[in-house]
Amino acid sequence: MAAHPAGGAYFLCAEQDGRRPLVFASSEGEGGLIADDLADGLEIIIGLAWQDCLGFSGGGDVEVMQVSAQHLERSLARHNPEITEGRARVASALSLRVVPIAGLVVRLQDAASRTEPDYVVTAEDGQAYDPPFGEFSEPRHGGWR
Repeated sequence: MAAHPAGGAYFLCAEQDGRRPLVFASSEGEGGLIADDLADGLEIIIGLAWQDCLGFSGGGDVEVMQVSAQHLERSLARHNPEITEGRARVASALSLRVVPIAGLVVRLQDAASRTEPDYVVTAEDGQAYDPPFGEFSEPRHGGWR
């Protein structure tokens, strides 16, 4: 298990077909599969505003996720112009690939779509976490700016 700064946690699952799937459980009660193994997961975490991309996914629609990812990336670049170089440095230090945003979105959507039935996150009391996909396609107040 690894902690997330906002209170969530990452979990490596038992090995399947030579890979250990990566699951995320948020502190807000959403959770699910985000990657088929740690390397894929780190590439997504480093290269994409993945939680917001899932949150603004229109229920898991990959095209909506692609649009959301582009808006999120523009916002990140506006507020942190060095983001691309920083991501490349982190990826290089971890011997990971720098994958284009569109490819990361496809990988994330594919993994999250396979959350049920094998990767549903449950609390200690047995209550299932909500699925990883949010229903909105853009922020409710003002849309993408």
